[in-house]
Amino acid sequence: MTTTSHADVEMTLRAEMVHCGRLLYERGLIVAGDGNLSARLPDGSILMTPAGLAKGMLQVDDLVVVDLDGHLLRGAPGRQPSSERYLHLFVYRQRSDIMACVHAHPPTAVGATLAGVSLAEPLLPEALIALGPIPTAPYALTGTPEMGEAIAPFVADHEAILLAYHGALTYGVTLMQAFHRMEQIEHCARALLAAHLFGGARPLPSERLAELAEVRRAFRAAGRI
Repeated sequence: MTTTSHADVEMTLRAEMVHCGRLLYERGLIVAGDGNLSARLPDGSILMTPAGLAKGMLQVDDLVVVDLDGHLLRGAPGRQPSSERYLHLFVYRQRSDIMACVHAHPPTAVGATLAGVSLAEPLLPEALIALGPIPTAPYALTGTPEMGEAIAPFVADHEAILLAYHGALTYGVTLMQAFHRMEQIEHCARALLAAHLFGGARPLPSERLAELAEVRRAFRAAGRI
């Protein structure tokens, strides 16, 4: 019988975080030093991307480890945790089932918040199953505990949240799941934009929405989403 050490788990997560950072950059979900990623380590500390560096160009040694209060525990010289760590830490404190968070700036989704357009209305069947309604948290000053306070009403019942005038936050049991949820937010926003260009979105009948909601509940219970 073999066991995986905490060090092995951390090295695997470091490699996956670097990979997800590059995917976010390649998909146009972040630019320059935007965005941040994190994951819960076996000892309860949090692995996180550093402040100021381009997330699409990170190396595994660039990542830092913080406690649940945001204090730096480990990091290479000159590396500091993201100033937006409070956003991630709020989720980890509220949801013991969550193991990874992704914060990005998906441009179409951010544009929707600038225009005051909500993604909470269920329109796309696949998105309703995978994400449910996507709420928009009120604007909060970046780099402050206010960011956690802004998402407080939504964390318990959602895994994808838009941040007004700012970006989006997704989380899940793996980094890749959180990344895919971020992709889906931007896909939903693009589809909604296209619908507006074509003259407006037409919602599904209420009985169809109820069916999709039931599918989502079943999928969540089975651990499929």
